[in-house]
Amino acid sequence: MSFIKLDKQLYRKNFYTIAVDSVTSGENGPTVSLTDDGGNHICELHLFESEEDAGEYARAYWEDCIKGDRETAIEMLGKDTLLSWALGEAAGPGSSKVESLEEWLDLYLDAPDEHFESGPYGIELIGENIVEVLGFLPAIAYSME
Repeated sequence: MSFIKLDKQLYRKNFYTIAVDSVTSGENGPTVSLTDDGGNHICELHLFESEEDAGEYARAYWEDCIKGDRETAIEMLGKDTLLSWALGEAAGPGSSKVESLEEWLDLYLDAPDEHFESGPYGIELIGENIVEVLGFLPAIAYSME
């Protein structure tokens, strides 16, 4: 067993006991599964060394989604937005208007919180055995749940 302490509460707690085997480094990047006192799954925390790493992860996620499923990308971004970008005009889903898909993807570099459902959570303490499994000391976390 190990632990993680966040700088603010997530599901009414900021200190969690975690199992070392709940740490994964799969397709979604390094994550740790948080459970309540009864052992029930609460959420997955995505762990990063920095805000910059979180931004790069979010940007890569959306780039992969768009390249992997063009029909969903067209639906999500909107035909009007895509046409405006093709004409070099500022447009975009959401409040930020940019002139290309690349610029829109780059917005995540400075605002990874736009990708995640909650966070950022600063990591105040984390077990050394978790750091060994990850191969780095995480400083920031986000949740998708």
